[in-house]
Formats: sequence, C-alpha cells, structure tokens
Amino acid sequence: MDTRQLLLAIDLGTSGVKVGAFESDGRLVAKRRRAYPAMSPRPEWMEQDPETWWAACRQAIKEVVRATPADRYHGIAVTGLAPALVCLDEHGRPVRPAPIWSDRRAVAEITELTERLGYDTNFSLLPRLQWLRRHESEEYRRTRWVCQSFEYLSFKLTGEVVSIAPTDQLRPWSERDIEVAELDLDKFPSRMCKLGERLGALSLDVAADLELPAGLPVIAGTVDTFAAWLGTGTTEKGILCNTVGTSDGIALVWDEPVSDPAGPVYAMPHITGRGWIIGGALSSGGLLLDWFARRFYSHLTRPFAEIEKEARSVPAGAEGVIILPYLVGERWPLFDPHARGVFFGLAESHTRAHLARAVLESVAFAIRHVCEAIETTGARIEDVRIAGRAAHNEVWSQIKADVLGQPVLIPEIADSGLLGAAIIAGWGVGWFSDLAQATTSMVRFRARLEPDAERHEVYTRIFALYRDLYAHLKQDFLRLFNLNASCLRQRKWRPEPGQ
Repeated sequence: MDTRQLLLAIDLGTSGVKVGAFESDGRLVAKRRRAYPAMSPRPEWMEQDPETWWAACRQAIKEVVRATPADRYHGIAVTGLAPALVCLDEHGRPVRPAPIWSDRRAVAEITELTERLGYDTNFSLLPRLQWLRRHESEEYRRTRWVCQSFEYLSFKLTGEVVSIAPTDQLRPWSERDIEVAELDLDKFPSRMCKLGERLGALSLDVAADLELPAGLPVIAGTVDTFAAWLGTGTTEKGILCNTVGTSDGIALVWDEPVSDPAGPVYAMPHITGRGWIIGGALSSGGLLLDWFARRFYSHLTRPFAEIEKEARSVPAGAEGVIILPYLVGERWPLFDPHARGVFFGLAESHTRAHLARAVLESVAFAIRHVCEAIETTGARIEDVRIAGRAAHNEVWSQIKADVLGQPVLIPEIADSGLLGAAIIAGWGVGWFSDLAQATTSMVRFRARLEPDAERHEVYTRIFALYRDLYAHLKQDFLRLFNLNASCLRQRKWRPEPGQ
C-alpha cells in the first residue's frame, strides 16, 4: 500500500508550465512539462493567452496525477511569471491576451507612474492597466478583475478571484496607488490574502476533471522568482540566488535594507519574513541561450548539450569574442529598453564553439554587473546558488563561479521554482512551522563549484571592456530604435516584391 504524503506544485513560466508531485522531504516523485508560445503581434509587444496557460496546466496535472496515487495529495500551490496582466470579464474569461514581463508597450506609463508614486513600477500591473485604459478602452471597460498569472491559475482551480501579497509589507497594490493611476478600484479583487494562506479549495468540477479529491486545499503562491529563493535555500545572510529562466533574477539575502541613491538595485523584505532581498533582474539569460540554440543548433537532437560541449572546448574569454546579451533591452542595472544584442570582436578564425562560449560568458557578465551594483551598497556575497534549468549546465555554472569569483552551489532539484511551490504548499497545510523550516527540510545540493583564480583574473579584465562597450553604444541603441520606428511608420521596411 502506497502511504506517501504528497504536495502538488505548479510553476507557470514564460515558455511552459511545470507540474510536480513532492514528498515532505523534497523528493520529486513525478514531473511533467507542457510548452506554449509567446506572441508578438506588434514591435515591442509580448503577450500570452491565459486560456493556453490553463490548457497546458490541466494536461500536465492530469499526467502527474495518473503517475501517482491521487488520494495522497494534501495541498496545491501555484507560482508564476510576473508581471503578467490578466484581465477577466464578468464571467471569468480573459478579455485579451496577457502582456508579460518582456512586453514594452507601457514604457511611458511605467516612467510616468514611477515618478508619480515614488517607487519603481516596472513589476507593477498598474502602468500596464493604465496603458489598456488609454489605448484599448473597450477591453478596459469589459474588464471585471485584474490579476497576475499565478492568481489566474488559482482562480481556475478554485473559482476564487484573489490578490496575493507576499508579505504584509509587499501588497501588490493599494487604493492610493490605484487612485493616482486614475484606474477603477472595483477592477481589483476585493479579497487579498498572504503567501501561504489557504486561498480556497479545489472546486468540484475541476477536481473531477483533474481526477483529484474535491476540497483539496489550494495555498496562495507567489512570483516564480520568489519561489526559486525558497527552492535553493536562499534564506541566510550573504547567500545569492541566480534564477535562470527565460530571464535572469539576482537576489542576495541581507540583514537590513540598503541605501542606494543611484537606484541600480532593489531592496524588499524577504518572503520568509526574516531579512531582506537585495537584487535585480535581467531581461535575457535563458532567452539568449534559446535564441542561440534555435539559430545555430536547431538541426541537432540535443542542442543544449552540444552548446555545453562546444563551449567547454574553448578557453575563457572565447579568444576575443564578447557579446552584449540585450536581445529585448535590459533591466537592472541599465534600465534601457532600447539596448540590443551585439557580437563584438568576431574574426575569420572564430567558430560556432567560440560563439557558444561567449553566449554563456555574456550572461555571467550581466550577472556580475548587477552583483557589483549590489556590493556598492555595502552588502557582501558569500556564495551563489543556481535556480532553474541552468543548474543542469555545469560549464555555465563554472563560468559564473569564475566570473563572479564566488563558489556556486547546484541544487538536486534544478526546477527550484517548482520546489519552491511545494515548500509553500507544505507550509500552508501545516507540515512546517515556517518557510525557513520548510526550506531546510526540503532543499539539498548535489555539487559545489569553486572559482578558478586565474580564470577569474582573465574575466575581470574582459568584464571591464564588456561594461565599456555598452557605455559607448548607449546613444547608438537609441538612434537605432528611433530609426526603426521611423522606417516602420513609413512602411519602408517591408519585403521587396517577389521576396
């Protein structure tokens, strides 16, 4: 007889949803992933269909449940990409596709509200909803509720429309902010609950569809990046988590908020309720690696394994190739939506393997750029944990150790956001006294990579050039953006007849 006690974890990412069944010690019993696309109907737009999210989620849940004893589950928690503006009508149906974190249509509104509210609104739904009110008034009128991706999936599971606050200090919106943004308060859920609280129960219809017990507790989840902090044990002072998905997150635990007049890093209370998180987020990361794999390795059965193999064959510094990884602009510490990717130093002697090495190094340099901004505040990094699929790539992890000059720990469960969702669920159903205890009980590591002093010195010299390249090109990126916009307006960049 199977007596295992299980938790169901759901992690909704940019490229796909992962669903996993976990035991109380963090052991992964079953996992399934379902992919879905992002759409870019106009330049600078990036959006996804929430109904596609739910369809992929349903299928992945069913596959996991069929591989496990359905009556052994004790709770569910959902984490997801953010920001992602989900607008629902009065029947709970999406009004339009959801603009996601890489969408750039609301840059003007973000700038305006950041100035008016006095805090960075890049992660807020308010400027995105403000854009909708200004540019798609009919869709705004039809919107009954707005929510984030993980709140939407929780609604589909329970029928409850709820806003989720990571902590008392981190409420996703306030009445004052909504008033300043000139938005309608009644479009925001009237109920707000905190991370780890029981949001609701699995509804009868959904339970029957998913072959799970009706009434199964659904625990309030959070942003996927926040969950990855838990899934890597990033809870003690001096520990830094590098979360690699489509984008990258960099988060350091510190014992106090930092003073940063220049604003290249953010500080927020840790979701455990103890200490602070200092960090930033990149726009690229896995996005650059995915792009590179599609363009240069798509004919291979295992493109990412081949990238890792070829990158290993090239020495540190890729023999003179440096890449700026800003395919969709850059967030921290540049805050430049107009920045774009650059391959610098190419020579006739360079091969695809050199480019593979330079791609991995470029993301490590971008991470170091944020880490140096963090350390100007007086905070110090003791070790680095890798969250997400990049934990499988030991060449990339070693490059990060060498570029940063810090040890890098590799978790047993690479899908750290998924494990984080399980940790939240376990805490929410009462298996643990707090998130820190749940994390200690469920997180383990399989490797520790030490930095190589000689390679670190080489990378330090290259990093100085990497940083200068952006400074030299910053105004040219803006010129290119304006040129592209002008040509598109004049409809001059269409394919020639017959092409």
